[in-house]
Amino acid sequence: MNSFALEIWYDEGSICTFYTVRWFTDDNDAASETDRFFDAYAVPEHPLEEKALQLFRLITESIGNRYGATNDFFDRIVNRAQELPPKPKQWVEEIKDLGISFPLRLFCYRVTENIVILFNGGTKESQATQESKNLSMKFYEAQTFVKKIEEALQSEMIEISDDGRYLKNFDGTTDLIL
Repeated sequence: MNSFALEIWYDEGSICTFYTVRWFTDDNDAASETDRFFDAYAVPEHPLEEKALQLFRLITESIGNRYGATNDFFDRIVNRAQELPPKPKQWVEEIKDLGISFPLRLFCYRVTENIVILFNGGTKESQATQESKNLSMKFYEAQTFVKKIEEALQSEMIEISDDGRYLKNFDGTTDLIL
């Protein structure tokens, strides 16, 4: 796997900071994995535009600003990565509204209740995520990203900031390349 950079995707919520990954290449204009997901689905006249916007609001408003990355939102664990949206729950209105047959999945990794790393995703076309043609490669990539991130956290190459909201290199810099 090539190198990738971890970068802040959304940190305007009061509780949770979201990171994304961007392949580390000479082309600095390449979109991050999370932007590629929303650029594909949250576009006018796409049949899943409203679903993508619902997922965007779940991430930025509900997790980022209201609840944090609690277990209620991270119950679809597939190997090391997780999938959003979570399974429907009656006690969290935002999750219940998405329904049981929500067609999109976005892979992610919850580092803490205040830090989540978002990857890419797609449409779920079969019972198992790995069997969905649209998701199988993104599933594999998410597992590889998580493995490298976990190794960097365990070896303390990457650390969590004192306020618990950000990731930083062991030397205190914020350029996170793995």
